[in-house]
Amino acid sequence: MNGVLLIAKKEIQIALRKKLIAALAIVIMGLLSIALYTGYVAYNQQRAIIEQAKHENRTEWLEQGDKHPHIAAHYGTFVFKPKTILSLFDFGLDTYTGTSVYLEAHYQHEFMFRPAQDHSSMIRFGELSAAMVFQILIPLLIIFLAFTAFTEERENGTLKLLISQGVSYSSIVKGKIIAYVSILFAIVIPFFVIAFILSTVITDSGSIPDVGLRVLFLLIVYVVYLSIFVAFSVWVSMQSSTGRNALLTLLTCWILFTIIIPKTTANFGESFYPLPSMKIYREAIQKDIREGLDGKNPKIAREQQLKKEYLQHYKVDSIHKLPLNFEGMRMQAGEDYGNKVYDVHWQRLIDIFNHQNRISSLSSFITPYLAVRNVSMGLAATDLNTSIHFQKVTENYRRELVRKMNLDMAQNSKYGEFYEYKADKNLWKTVKDFHYKTMSAYEILSQYLIELLSLCCWGLVIFFLLNYSSHKKKPVL
Repeated sequence: MNGVLLIAKKEIQIALRKKLIAALAIVIMGLLSIALYTGYVAYNQQRAIIEQAKHENRTEWLEQGDKHPHIAAHYGTFVFKPKTILSLFDFGLDTYTGTSVYLEAHYQHEFMFRPAQDHSSMIRFGELSAAMVFQILIPLLIIFLAFTAFTEERENGTLKLLISQGVSYSSIVKGKIIAYVSILFAIVIPFFVIAFILSTVITDSGSIPDVGLRVLFLLIVYVVYLSIFVAFSVWVSMQSSTGRNALLTLLTCWILFTIIIPKTTANFGESFYPLPSMKIYREAIQKDIREGLDGKNPKIAREQQLKKEYLQHYKVDSIHKLPLNFEGMRMQAGEDYGNKVYDVHWQRLIDIFNHQNRISSLSSFITPYLAVRNVSMGLAATDLNTSIHFQKVTENYRRELVRKMNLDMAQNSKYGEFYEYKADKNLWKTVKDFHYKTMSAYEILSQYLIELLSLCCWGLVIFFLLNYSSHKKKPVL
């Protein structure tokens, strides 16, 4: 063990003396600092805007004045996706999924005000975030740090000297990996400490309650990811005849892992499972509402059947004699059927997304970058699953709002009485203010089991390769 530590100490000293490595480390730490600061500023600005807009819309809803409940249902309101504190670390899909949605009767509107709409086409290449630095740039630092791990020793003759003194290949490998991981820890740990302090000091309105646990999971995931790159770089150096070959091999793998394969898998997903256009999607929903999901139950027939059921239930021969306003019940029945149709089409859309994401998840067995990217977005609550969860919560909120309006109309007004009946603020108050809480960290991780398994497999494969190569190497060069 002393030999391993001595080798690690020597490697750290050599790395610190290399100006290129020191310069790269400074650049990485600088980029992390800039990314953290800009992310924090953007978080504060967007959160302040959202909180203000949320307060204004709630006030507008409560102060809309006396009016018919169904008019109030169309007056509607906006709800806003809260900005989570961990989004300053990993922007994820927040730039593309929109920040607000308008809620009203009969319609499920799409999310509006996507930040990506205000950017140029260069946004497709990504934004500078701390997660991007960890996922793409630090592995590049690792490559320049470790590509000469064995080739330099071999070229200088020091590897032969170490072996002749009884030091095993396994000890040399362990010492070098410990050294490089220690250097990375010196860069990474302070950042996560600052992130943890920020996440606990800054209140997040309860939208993401388990921030500390998520930060811990993020730390573990990134340590595993970067350790895989360290071990892989050491193994490539062990197998390469010259440092030039090792560097070329590692840079090729880096380009494949972080650029080519992720883009290729995304294109495959879009090609194999294309999404319908918004126009086709909306038209299909309206068609099924008019004609019925089976095409044999049109809207007029459904309304006639509903009328018949109410007349039979209350044993009267006219809707004017019903003890409630049939128009309100008819509207709610229409809402319920429209919701049913929407759920069917929405689930089809989600299935397409899931098929596309499954390709990305399985591709994480080819590149660990996809695994850590997906898990990182999930833990930061900026992934697609969180966006879908938020849309489900907002849709349930919309349905409850409309239901309250329609039932009040049915219970407190008469048939044919529309503009004559007006509800007031007491009814508006029964619609509670919208609050959103993300899924727990464990729920999120349960949706990324493939990615977590792939990271474990990458670790085991690299460990096996290092162990196998260490024992296969000849003791004398």
